Amino acid sequence: MVPSRRAVAGVTTARGCVVLAAAASMLTACGGQHTVAPATTSPATSAPSAHSSSPAAATGSVRLPTQLLGLEKNTSAAAKQAVTIVGRQFSSRLAEDVVGAQSAIYGGEQNGATPFFFVTAGTWAEHVASPDDVAHTLQEFMRTKGFTDVRVLPPGPDGEALVCGQKHVTAGTDTVCYWADHVSLGLVLYSPGFVSSLSDAASKTSQIHSSVVS
Repeated sequence: MVPSRRAVAGVTTARGCVVLAAAASMLTACGGQHTVAPATTSPATSAPSAHSSSPAAATGSVRLPTQLLGLEKNTSAAAKQAVTIVGRQFSSRLAEDVVGAQSAIYGGEQNGATPFFFVTAGTWAEHVASPDDVAHTLQEFMRTKGFTDVRVLPPGPDGEALVCGQKHVTAGTDTVCYWADHVSLGLVLYSPGFVSSLSDAASKTSQIHSSVVS
């Protein structure tokens, strides 16, 4: 049984949640336009468990397809390096809580000159009783890491809880969304200009969730 706050902290304190922006910026390493200083980490604190009182294995799977939102998975050397860095952080911080984690960047051709988004997701090791509790804990944690306008959005069509926020960077504003359902946890980082609003980001995240989780 894993406290929801500990699970959330595992994702968001991998050198701070904005490590995703720093890793994604590797696509523009030559220009150095999309950089964010990593937030400092903070220890996890205890909170009511997000898992059921009788732990049960989560049933479901996560698979990142070759195309999402009309963009192809980026298989360039720079993208693979960024994915490896963030994927390793995600997996190591949540080794006891999330299994089968996968990460990918979609779009971002020409060394990140084109719009892109980053996805990382995995399945819970145990069934999560309240995805909404996870989302509200994520909301609180993102605020402590300097994200602005962090909102828990209405659940997606598959029932997934959604929380999105923004982070100002040199190139504009990154938007980060998490989803949490009874079997999976995912995070999507959208590069500046990729989404028009938090509601648009939540809608796109739900589309990704529907394609990724089964």
